[in-house]
Amino acid sequence: MAFNINWTPMGCGTRAPGLSEKAPGEGLDFPGDFLPRVEHLGPGIEAVFFAWEIARLTGDKLNREQQRALMLLILAARLVSAEGSTRLPLASGSHLDRALEDLKASDEEHSAVKSLLAGVQPKAVALHESPLAEIIGGPGDYRPLIIDHDSLYIQKLHVLEARVGRILSERIAAGAGPLNEEKTKKPDSPVEDALHDVFESAPKGPSGRVELDAEQKEAVHTALNGRIAVISGKPGSGKTSIITGVLRVLSRTGSPPLESIALAAPTGKAADRMRRSIAGQLAMLSAAEDADRRLAENCPPALTLHRLLGYSPTYDRFRHNVNNPLAEQLVIVDESSMIDLAMMDRLLRALQPEARVVFLGDADQLPSIEAGAVMRDLCRSQFAAAKGRVVVLKKSYRTREEDPSGRQILDSAAAVNEGRPPVEAERGKASLTRKKASELIFTGVEHLSPGDDNQRRDLFERWYRRLRDTLPGLDERLAREYTAGPAGFDEETAKALSEAITHYERFRILCVTRVTAGGTGTDAVNSWFHHRRLDELREMGREPGSRHFSIGEPVMVTRNDYRLRLYNGDSGLVLWVRAKNGTRGRGAEPMAVFPRGGGFVAFPLEALRGRLDLAWATTVHKAQGAEYDHVAVILPEVHVRPLTRELLYTAVTRAKKSVVFAGPEEVLESGVKRKVERASGLTDMLD
Repeated sequence: MAFNINWTPMGCGTRAPGLSEKAPGEGLDFPGDFLPRVEHLGPGIEAVFFAWEIARLTGDKLNREQQRALMLLILAARLVSAEGSTRLPLASGSHLDRALEDLKASDEEHSAVKSLLAGVQPKAVALHESPLAEIIGGPGDYRPLIIDHDSLYIQKLHVLEARVGRILSERIAAGAGPLNEEKTKKPDSPVEDALHDVFESAPKGPSGRVELDAEQKEAVHTALNGRIAVISGKPGSGKTSIITGVLRVLSRTGSPPLESIALAAPTGKAADRMRRSIAGQLAMLSAAEDADRRLAENCPPALTLHRLLGYSPTYDRFRHNVNNPLAEQLVIVDESSMIDLAMMDRLLRALQPEARVVFLGDADQLPSIEAGAVMRDLCRSQFAAAKGRVVVLKKSYRTREEDPSGRQILDSAAAVNEGRPPVEAERGKASLTRKKASELIFTGVEHLSPGDDNQRRDLFERWYRRLRDTLPGLDERLAREYTAGPAGFDEETAKALSEAITHYERFRILCVTRVTAGGTGTDAVNSWFHHRRLDELREMGREPGSRHFSIGEPVMVTRNDYRLRLYNGDSGLVLWVRAKNGTRGRGAEPMAVFPRGGGFVAFPLEALRGRLDLAWATTVHKAQGAEYDHVAVILPEVHVRPLTRELLYTAVTRAKKSVVFAGPEEVLESGVKRKVERASGLTDMLD
């Protein structure tokens, strides 16, 4: 199928029968047959125009077949970058072959691309002698495309990756090994005294003292010296305990002072969880010393990276950069696996050269949505490991290993991470197969095999009833009116809000995609629960509250709103709220209520139009940085590209008490076997 395109000078096109595919001016005819090849792929049809413009720059140096091959090569590079890779490896059997297959390249076109590459590979001929010398260059050249380490880069991504690699290398080299020998040998060293004090006065939780193990202590040591530290561990491995330990040490030494420390995370939800976790651990100190009390009262706020760097949505730029660096002397970043290459570049360049940075995260989780896999590459770097800058935590405390349900979740996560289906974990004992939704017990790991057409509906009904029935008095909490005064909600009201919102946050359905054929995407799942809630309200004779969001429905912010201080991923609940302003007030109306700090804020639904989604179900990507008691993973009916081992591992490790996989076993197995094929060169830049 070919499209006739009339391209404007700005690259806008209109399809019209009978129009010539010949572009205005001379050069390569626009290849309309490329359009249907990319319509359903990541780059989109605009990538075809980009590739066409670049190919036309070669003029008469290439014939038509070679120009089309160049376009395919550019489209392949754009395709892998849209999937998160920073570069396109050119070796046979690598990303190039798969990308050409996705672009439906014929055998002749495939051979033409290989022939074209033979003339630009540095080993074959110097790049400046190639007819593509004005299009493809090497490191340091200013060309649309760059070849480096036998891979093809879009020039912008090569600049970013090389710069991030250089900055990280400098930071790694500046801080080698754990605490230096001089301080280690001095028993009266302020740092050693503070470390000893902190390690001996661990917080006391419901199950006893929360003491740091040997790996966590090593991580605290590593974070306290050098210009960079990387700490990777599976969920529940005590990364927050490490952050709290570092802060407690520094509150005793005063170097740097608390006001010169920044806490950050990629999303608002991750930042808020970081804040709450630290506050919770400090509250568990039974006999807090002056330094700990001072820390609890003056703990640095946890910010999103955008807020830390001073992002302005009006001007679409960041206030802090290489010319206006951050004042903080130490920056601690949680959930670092979610940081893409561009954001890492912004953060590193905004740090003062002598400032320190600590990255914490899970290198096995899903990488960032945008291009790059910085956390993964840092953990794989032999240079960083040799310099003692990387600590990998192996034990998990989120689900107690002594608890059978927690043990099953841990075993299933480990199996998935090794490329084995959850049913094979612990010799098949870690996952129980259920044939009907009525057989589910919501404990440990279960797999609901596909049945008749009502199977998924029965699962949703059981999930809904379980959520509704496991908190006494939930109906009354959802039906009541909450009053917010000028200073917000009072203490008693905030407690009631906390009980309701926290309960909803214990349950979450996770989907692979937002829209998937067969009703397995978040849109379809949320629609089912929305209508279920509407039916329930009608049966009780209550007003739903709003057309799109009913009272008692969980919601999630989908776009940052810096004016309201709401951020992508923030979760809340729709409730009746009466807002009072001084002596004046108005009737109760449906509002979205969100946790903020130690309290809650409420906003009329109209104020959030276009920035709010239902959150009965979210994608696994949206759930990163969160944790729930109970998780249900809805598998698509057939395998889809986003379903990978990393996605399933991330989904399983969101749960503390139970996981239900719902869908075909063969789809689950194919997902476990497929790893994220993200190509990046940061490890090469570092090592």
